[in-house]
Amino acid sequence: MSTSSWQLRPTVQATRIDGGLHLRSWDTSLTLDDAPQLWRLWQLLTRRLASGRATDDLHDLSPRPPVALALHRLADLLREHDLLVRVPEHWATAGRAHAPTDACGPDPGPPPAAATWLASVATDPAASWTGIGRESVTVTGAGPAATAAIEALTAAGARVRRAATRTDPPRDAGRVILAAGDGRAVVTGASATVGYVTPVGPGTHLRAQAGLIAERLGLGSAATAPGDPVAVVAGACAAHRLLGALAELTDPAAPTALVVRSDPLRATAHPWPPGVRSPAADAPDRRDDTVHAGLPTSLTDPELGVLPPVELDDLPQLPVGLARCRVGGVPGPAGGTLVTGHGPDTSTARLHATLAAVELISVSAEGAAVLACGVDRSHAEGVLLRRLARRSMASAGDTSGGAAPPSAFDAPAARRWWRTLTRRLGVPATVHVRRLAPGAQLAVVRGPGTTDPDGWMELGWAIEATAHDAVAFAALAAVATVRWRAHQPGPPYSHGPCGASPRVSRSAAPVPDGSEREATLRRSLRTLVGAPAEPIVVAPPAPLAAALRTVGLVVLRAGDDR
Repeated sequence: MSTSSWQLRPTVQATRIDGGLHLRSWDTSLTLDDAPQLWRLWQLLTRRLASGRATDDLHDLSPRPPVALALHRLADLLREHDLLVRVPEHWATAGRAHAPTDACGPDPGPPPAAATWLASVATDPAASWTGIGRESVTVTGAGPAATAAIEALTAAGARVRRAATRTDPPRDAGRVILAAGDGRAVVTGASATVGYVTPVGPGTHLRAQAGLIAERLGLGSAATAPGDPVAVVAGACAAHRLLGALAELTDPAAPTALVVRSDPLRATAHPWPPGVRSPAADAPDRRDDTVHAGLPTSLTDPELGVLPPVELDDLPQLPVGLARCRVGGVPGPAGGTLVTGHGPDTSTARLHATLAAVELISVSAEGAAVLACGVDRSHAEGVLLRRLARRSMASAGDTSGGAAPPSAFDAPAARRWWRTLTRRLGVPATVHVRRLAPGAQLAVVRGPGTTDPDGWMELGWAIEATAHDAVAFAALAAVATVRWRAHQPGPPYSHGPCGASPRVSRSAAPVPDGSEREATLRRSLRTLVGAPAEPIVVAPPAPLAAALRTVGLVVLRAGDDR
């Protein structure tokens, strides 16, 4: 039976500091101070670790019990911070991988370079090496990417078999498939200027995914020459990804595709499929997490996204967050293709600008008069009912209401945003509140403008379950309108938070949480607008529709075509 010992991870670096020691590795660090002799203790301990001898008994390193006790404590701290790893005896010198099964001597170990890699990142390097050695890898394809992948796999000690190339030249030019015996695979492809590496997954699904990535990158059928750096990097990255999966290592770039570019030569991770989100998005309480903040990045990724990028640029971010998205070539509402989002912070604004862009594209495709996009069906339905109720009031010419009572400003959020509008921004605004139905209040904020004969215009509105919630969201929208008008004339198509919206970030700016009252509000709004039919899910044009299904975004319109 082979023995094992604790070793220092190869990536650990030590720096002597005044009165102590600073240790760092690729993903952690540790600072110890107020002990001038720490550097000497470190030297004693590292010599023992380098020798491969056990660290259970360190008394032989010093005859003084306090020193031995300090060495034990230092070793415990290294283990607690994952700076030590247990490896088999003679881990880096056991010889070449995959010796004949009838060979005498110790079990074959990984090549030195692979041993160093696994000892640097694996929780159990021996088990990770077993995972690599358990499966053979079949490489299908030709060209420099295939050659680089085979060389990287072989250098890591994996068993490699090159399959006969059976590809469709127009469709599969430059494509290489690395498939393990257990069905996991990774696909790569490259031209002279751009390449890609898919996430690791079932080989039966990756060919279609690879085709979508290649199409998104504009990867044609141009062949690569031997030694093309983009293809070489793509092939080596594909091998690294599959080896990491076989070794059961955590991929810090998952779930992503890698994109390789030539000028400068680089490999960068990008969300794939478009709209993919972290597993935390499926947590039971989605209103209290921050997973939605990443949706704009995944849907508007500059390499593989399905929407134009959300821009902040020179937009002001105080006292309210603003973001915009330019949807080119789409005739949308408000006479333009510029959409904006707002919120109490930048993350919320980015999310709502993304939702506005989806709505604009969906309006162009569907032709529906009123629709709404939300992070899930509940959010979309809440926004849709509010818009239907608002349009119903406007169509009836019944938009008047009394001045908001003092109690409407008792809530912190209402007081905060109303003071921001009228005091900080100095807008002589008015707010009127109207009871639409039991448990449904409409708040409308008006201020100086040029859209009405009397020189006043609507700055923001909201429909919520209580007057103070409605005033808070209407005032927030009004602040965003005023800040946008100061930056660029003209009212763009905008999207902002309401009581149905999820929490995007834990901003210090107060926003009402009307989740407990939302169900009652929706029942009242359904009765008010006379919408007995269930809302209909709108399918935007592909590939946006596929991305929305992946991420869970929903676009709804009224079920009776109103």
